[in-house]
Amino acid sequence: MKGFKIAVTGDSIINRRISVQQDPGFLSLVNVLRNADVSYTHFESNIHDYDGPEVYPAAEAGWTWMRSPRFVADELKWAGFDMVSHASNHCLDYSYGGLFSTWKALDEAGLVHAGTGRNLGEAREPKYLETPKGRVALISMSSTFTGWARAGETRQDVKGRPGLNPLRYYYSADRTIIETVKDLAYKMGWGIANNRKEWYFNPPGLMMAIQRFVERDEPGITTVVDEDDAVGNLKAIKEAARQADHVIVALHSHEMHPEKGLNVPAEFVQSFAKSCIDAGASVFVGQGSHAPLRGIEIYNGKPIFYDPGDFFAMSSTVTRLPADFFARPGYAPELKNGHATTADGFDARDALPKPLNPPGGHFAVKVFGSIIPVCTFNEAGEFTELVLYPVTMDHKPRSTGGIPRLAEGELGEQIIEYLGELSAPFGTRVEYSDGKGLIRLKHPVK
Repeated sequence: MKGFKIAVTGDSIINRRISVQQDPGFLSLVNVLRNADVSYTHFESNIHDYDGPEVYPAAEAGWTWMRSPRFVADELKWAGFDMVSHASNHCLDYSYGGLFSTWKALDEAGLVHAGTGRNLGEAREPKYLETPKGRVALISMSSTFTGWARAGETRQDVKGRPGLNPLRYYYSADRTIIETVKDLAYKMGWGIANNRKEWYFNPPGLMMAIQRFVERDEPGITTVVDEDDAVGNLKAIKEAARQADHVIVALHSHEMHPEKGLNVPAEFVQSFAKSCIDAGASVFVGQGSHAPLRGIEIYNGKPIFYDPGDFFAMSSTVTRLPADFFARPGYAPELKNGHATTADGFDARDALPKPLNPPGGHFAVKVFGSIIPVCTFNEAGEFTELVLYPVTMDHKPRSTGGIPRLAEGELGEQIIEYLGELSAPFGTRVEYSDGKGLIRLKHPVK
């Protein structure tokens, strides 16, 4: 028996039919997904019809209020996907009604999904896929979300809250930085509390919207994963490793390294990814940065993908958006009258002030592209080989924008070489051969 192959992708923001596409480059990617034993993507949308039960636009979203028609679940299945993660800053864009209708559609399409649930226990638990060659588990979490989107734990006397599986983080900073934050908090009228070396800051009246800082002796500031969320998620990974042959761990994270830029994940992501591998993960997949690509690290013989890049990117063809979308600070006054719609030709990116951070905004990169990594494991469960398919896409015209295709020739080589540059700081060497990237390990495939 040859090795067990797991294909992974980054974000899938999809709201149009893809099964009608005849582009050979796109169909080549579909074949890659179908030929793997398991194919995974992150579904960064919600399936609903705008007016279903309890389907209300949330007051805040992660840019676009994501919505997909019901047929999208079947389209993902057609493309070869078996498992999808769902924990992200968009999973409650249309409140609990949008969340519930998404689960229903994914279930009807036969897609295993993880990361959201009716309470914290459900959102955090592994979900399983049975295949002829082994059982695969998926655990999905997000470090980027609005506070109310976090799933709540069930008590003896109060039921839990629907939402996502969180991976929170806090700041570890020296005394000078904490004093600067305290000074700003005083000037803004924020709440301030202290418990030894821990400092808590919150806007007036929002006693649970806390920014936590822990004082340290080392100069500077860094991010640290929340201890409770780390323990809960690592416990779920250990259980998944006990029950399944392979475990995919997905983290949706927009956080970046403040000094190294958007292409490098925040420090808490890097350390936690290794903890996940130690706990039993076969593959760790980060997504959500829209960098659009981050590096690869091989840790203890297992792959960590800090972000393979966007796969489907159709946020510009969402058919309707709530009034809050058009009222964002920085938009022209005429867009805030409550009458503007997507039919007015409104382009959100052009209308906003240009960002100062990340420098140049998203997509201001050396080479634009993403990858489909296909991981091979032998019968002993050892990771043996990684094949990287370079992916590109166009954003215009809108009718076909956001659909991936195989990047061939010089562009494909540039994407793989750029991935090599991003992976080198993690000690990973990426080869380019016959239109693909390769990472080889010492274990032979049986």
